[in-house]
Amino acid sequence: MLESGLAADSTRREAGALLDEYDSDAWKPADVERAFAEDLARGRLSGSQLRAALREAPPGRLTDLITRATPAFEQTRTDGAAEKLRLALRPLLDKLAPLP
Repeated sequence: MLESGLAADSTRREAGALLDEYDSDAWKPADVERAFAEDLARGRLSGSQLRAALREAPPGRLTDLITRATPAFEQTRTDGAAEKLRLALRPLLDKLAPLP
């Protein structure tokens, strides 16, 4: 369980770093990544939602991040790791999602 907690912590840091890169224009997601972010932003960010979304996910850094994040959402844990990860992913997804 410690190993999976460390993976969730690492993924949270990676989500923050990707958001920082986006904000500083160091990373620009492709249009398909933005559409993927929009689809994810509409959901609750559960393990089943992420797993289903990954079936048709475009290649890219966001997909790599979501691939690493998904196992944390699928585990039954009591330390709040999934909620902490959800809170780290939500700002990134909301910012990447195209405006209506």
